Amino acid sequence: MTWESLNTKRLYKTPITKINMDFESLNKMCGWERQKALYLVQIAESLGMNIDGYGQLGVNNNSGYTYLWLEDYQFTLYMPIYCDLKKTDVSAIWTNSEDGTEEEFDLKLNTHLDDLEKWANDLYNQSED
Repeated sequence: MTWESLNTKRLYKTPITKINMDFESLNKMCGWERQKALYLVQIAESLGMNIDGYGQLGVNNNSGYTYLWLEDYQFTLYMPIYCDLKKTDVSAIWTNSEDGTEEEFDLKLNTHLDDLEKWANDLYNQSED
């Protein structure tokens, strides 16, 4: 499947050609990792995240988790190695840029972008105290 065919099937609200993201890593993913990466894009869009900014889809070499990082947000969406393609399998992670500590937020069916942004912003404000 090519990016052009994804565009014509209208899987995404944002045309793939307008996304300023490093898609080269998709070519290095196995089929299951690629499916999870594309699912993360779908979840990001369903949450109302703007995915046409700079970002990266990838697989963490240490954990094997598939992730979607977008520069415009203080958190990263990810999925573990073994999971189903369900929203409840998606988590967000926030990393303290000062000391590297990480906090996780498991998405629920009723999780909204406002919930994630408030959570990440609260963690950021706490780290500044």
